[in-house]
Amino acid sequence: SHGIIYRSYYALRDSFASTVRRTGEPVWAVYGYANSLLYVLDELRPTHIIAAWDAPTPTFRHEADADYKATRAPTPDDLKPQIERVKDLLGAFRIPVVEAPGYEADDVLGTLATQAKAAGVETVLVTLDNDMVQLVQPGVKVLMYRPYQRDYVLYDSERVRERWGFEPTQITDFKALVGDNTDNIAGVRGIGDKGARDLILTYGSVEAAIENAGEVKRKTYRESLQENRDLILLSKKLATIAVDAPVELDLENLQFVPPDLEALADLYRELEFNSLLSALDTPEPEAPADYRTLASEAELDEWLSTSEEPGKAVTLVVDTGGAAGETATGGAAFCTAAGKSVLLPVEHLDAARSFLEAPDIPKRVHDQKATTHQLGEFGISLEGVVSDSMLEAFLLDTTRADFTLKKAIGRYLGAAVDDDLARTADLVRELGEKLSPQIDDSGLRDLYENVEMPLAPILTRMEQEGVLLDSARLAGISRQMASEIGELTGQIYELAGSTFNINSTQQLAKVLFDDLQLPAPPRRGKTKGRSTASDVLEEIAPTHEIVPKVLEYRRQTKLKNTYVDALPSLVSAKTGRLHTTYNQCGSATGRLSSSNPNLQNIPIRTERGREIRAAFAARPGWKLLAADYSQIELRVLAHISQDAVLVDAFRNNEDIHTRTAAEVFGVPPLAVGAEERRRAKAVNFGIVYGLSPFGLSKQLGIPQSESRQYINAYFERYAGVKKFMDGAIDDARRTGHTRTLLGRLRPIPDLDSRNPAARGFAERTAINSPIQGSAADLIKLAMIRVDRRLREAGSQALMLLQVHDELLFESPEDEVAELAAMVKQEMEGAYSLRVPLLADMKAGDNWRDMDTA
Repeated sequence: SHGIIYRSYYALRDSFASTVRRTGEPVWAVYGYANSLLYVLDELRPTHIIAAWDAPTPTFRHEADADYKATRAPTPDDLKPQIERVKDLLGAFRIPVVEAPGYEADDVLGTLATQAKAAGVETVLVTLDNDMVQLVQPGVKVLMYRPYQRDYVLYDSERVRERWGFEPTQITDFKALVGDNTDNIAGVRGIGDKGARDLILTYGSVEAAIENAGEVKRKTYRESLQENRDLILLSKKLATIAVDAPVELDLENLQFVPPDLEALADLYRELEFNSLLSALDTPEPEAPADYRTLASEAELDEWLSTSEEPGKAVTLVVDTGGAAGETATGGAAFCTAAGKSVLLPVEHLDAARSFLEAPDIPKRVHDQKATTHQLGEFGISLEGVVSDSMLEAFLLDTTRADFTLKKAIGRYLGAAVDDDLARTADLVRELGEKLSPQIDDSGLRDLYENVEMPLAPILTRMEQEGVLLDSARLAGISRQMASEIGELTGQIYELAGSTFNINSTQQLAKVLFDDLQLPAPPRRGKTKGRSTASDVLEEIAPTHEIVPKVLEYRRQTKLKNTYVDALPSLVSAKTGRLHTTYNQCGSATGRLSSSNPNLQNIPIRTERGREIRAAFAARPGWKLLAADYSQIELRVLAHISQDAVLVDAFRNNEDIHTRTAAEVFGVPPLAVGAEERRRAKAVNFGIVYGLSPFGLSKQLGIPQSESRQYINAYFERYAGVKKFMDGAIDDARRTGHTRTLLGRLRPIPDLDSRNPAARGFAERTAINSPIQGSAADLIKLAMIRVDRRLREAGSQALMLLQVHDELLFESPEDEVAELAAMVKQEMEGAYSLRVPLLADMKAGDNWRDMDTA
């Protein structure tokens, strides 16, 4: 429990309303622990439960080593009273707190898990500490949980082997060699993670490695084992969880029982946990559900008039079973209060038209966009949506990928969705009432109401409108590409000296690494096969001319299959246009994604990609207008970092890449050539994405020493950027998340990971998320502003597509100039930064052939 309390303390210290307003009592760690407990109970549904507690007395480890945990900072003063409050919380939940003098909570869990296994009881240990995975065995799993981030990994023996490369019991051997900074377990010099893993896999244990140290080939490993025998054995003792603590497994007294709802409600009120209080089931028995089926508009009106509370949103769920005219299944369900829902069958759906189209009747839905599309098939225009529990769930937990109705209700309510639409509407009501207070508690209300909610109907209209596609042009491109791919195939066969399936990774690996004897990469993956991934092939491309041919073959076939051949088949027979689907909940940064087809990955920097764009056309007498934010992420970086050089360059409308080249390479701007500007551009965008010297050297084809010089020179000249990057990582490590300019929340796990790759990725994410996420927020604001202007003016112009920083419109030719001026004004005025926002406008007959508008 202490680990979850501490993580909650640091994760929520700055983002949560941190004290009880009446008394000033700090409570955010208690709130985080409560949410963690509720989430774990919902995920695991245990039959028995205990909360393990660290005893206040020194443990046997302190007796073995006076330096054990000596480097840990003292408990913060404002955390101490919160620890006691967590005990109050557990008391209200009727969860036993177990501790053992002289032992840590880990030892309590280890001992009880051992006893539970002997009793044939399946056990899950919930923890934040890698040490616990040493206890994993048949019958005992470890759930590694990140509090308030709703993110976990459930470790069994196979998962431990995948993660660490050895058996669970060998974790103690690993830590004996590499140490553990959190517990001040020293480890030994000269043996890192890889060396420790190799020694464990070779000898099985540190004792065996020490005994056989003389035969260890690597000198540093050999000497470290020989010289640090006692330290290694002590470290292993300190890292080993005891399974003989003086506690007894009493299954009868550890049964999970419902909480004391009255005591829990009193505690929530005292601590002002209003969102948890509102989600708490009341002690009184619920009234029986009143689910009915209606068959007319009169019945619906009568039911609403007697059930609807003035001003309170009516929960709406629509499942029509397909388009109008298909087999009638489902319909629309309406819920006005707990247990009060009705179903209007699909054949009577038109009876609800006036209700559904009334903008002054507030409605709550789950996935407004999908609901609107379903009703649109019946000619009904949904209006008055004021709340969307799908968007609420997404904003509260952007790390998840699935926010469908069934998943969200199962995740947050622990309920299953069946075919009873009236009951489903009741569950959506409950889901919304549970999530809405959490939006407030997390500081997401403004983002939710002013960005995500008004964006949903805009995306709906964009999806419904679609874009005109020149299928004949694509058919011509397809024939040309088929010829070119055929030529590439023949060239590859000639260079290989044989024919084979180029798309088969196994056959390609045999040709490259066996027949042609090219340098083979290490075997990797579950099959231990030799990788022919693009990054591997790019590294060996200079060694043989067949490799660039294979890479080009892959690029061409992917483009042909994914776009050139696929897009025409997706044109709607009903509208004659291509319709993509936007996923508003598809990215942790808040960026929109599109699917079926994905129009956001068409390569614009290749000639083929530009040819594909040329197939997106305007209808006769109309033009396409492309509005593109110029270097928006670098402008956001300038704003957030307040770097004097960046801010000055953008305010003076300088070419930022030329300015960076001048700063980094120490030459006057007029002396900057194309190559210097190209390298500076790579540095500028590489910095935003946390590019390493290795990555930059690979991208530019220069030595790492040179790329490191570029990055160092950049940070010398752009000191504000360096300060921002360091601060972003520190803030994310302290709070557990990042926020955009508009407050979008993104959890950042793994900042304290012992895995350098995972930790490096987390650090890059902490730097990039506020920048990329803010850029995503700004173009959403721009879309909302532009859409409002179009609707107010009654314009014929249409917003068709959003592709990252670019918006595509279709407009009558004589309105293009006016449209361009308005769009530019709204995009550049979407948000006030320290530097100006700049949007470029281009217009033309298709998406490729455009001139400045």
